[in-house]
Amino acid sequence: MINRIRIKMGPIEFEAEGDSELIQREREQFFSALPQAARAITPAIVEPPKLPDTSFEMGKPEGGVVSTIPRLSAITDAASLESLPSYLNEKNFSTDVEVVMGVAYYLSRVKGVDPSTTKDIENALTDAKQSVPNNVSQCIASNIKKGFLQKCSEKKDSLKTYSVLEKGISWCESYVPKGVEPRKKDGRSRTPRVGRSSPLLDIPLDDLHIENYCKVSGIEKFDEQVLVVMLIYTKEKKIEYFSFGDIVAVFKEKFGLPATKRRVRYVFDTGKTMFDKRTEKKIASYKLMHSGLQKAEQIVAQQKDSNASLAEASDSTKHEASES
Repeated sequence: MINRIRIKMGPIEFEAEGDSELIQREREQFFSALPQAARAITPAIVEPPKLPDTSFEMGKPEGGVVSTIPRLSAITDAASLESLPSYLNEKNFSTDVEVVMGVAYYLSRVKGVDPSTTKDIENALTDAKQSVPNNVSQCIASNIKKGFLQKCSEKKDSLKTYSVLEKGISWCESYVPKGVEPRKKDGRSRTPRVGRSSPLLDIPLDDLHIENYCKVSGIEKFDEQVLVVMLIYTKEKKIEYFSFGDIVAVFKEKFGLPATKRRVRYVFDTGKTMFDKRTEKKIASYKLMHSGLQKAEQIVAQQKDSNASLAEASDSTKHEASES
């Protein structure tokens, strides 16, 4: 049986004919080169190129039944497919399961990597400097249950492979961002390992002499809470550098406050000269610089003054009430 594939995307055309392995190789090379080709012709096009519906038609076997590879539907914004970070930022997936599905879709749709492995997904996220879920295999299993992915019989580098199904393609392309809520963990996904293994959790609160500072929960802004917590550990225990996981761990376990790695990362990214950054074994950590220490001490002083004023007002009210 002769297999044939025809794709036409505006001025870009592709056609191949041969056995299934040849078709697969040619298809992967075509989609791998597609973003560069689209950018090359963009100046001659009024609107950004859109990828229309394509179908991969196989030769007819005896009996007249046509076999087709799952259709890849149109992408609404081709520009978002230029890089994995831009695609994930546009979609703003809210769970690890959704992120893994999005990466599998991106690898299949743009890079021509289908089927893919857990390693392919992890490497793609690492190369894009995105946070990697702790249990990609579990996320894949959840997407299989939803009918978005399917397990393939062949293996790649001795690893199980998975392909994107039509239902998964439709879900990714119709996904609407749910706002800017922090990513939540699905199913049996666990708290980041770096947080649970943080050495800061071994330091008792009594050793931090928190009474010399201020009540962290009384601070309204999250970024100011982070600065004060770092100040306390720096002053009392000479801790210099803090990872995202360190901050999340002490917020939840020691201070009973909500925190996510995404919110902490935003504080560090926007803190500019208040922080010094270093990276060891692919884990970024941050240190309070002079301006950061000054800002944190200023916050503590303001909280103390505010609490003193409230206490004074309360005593005055009680005194007036007793005299009347």
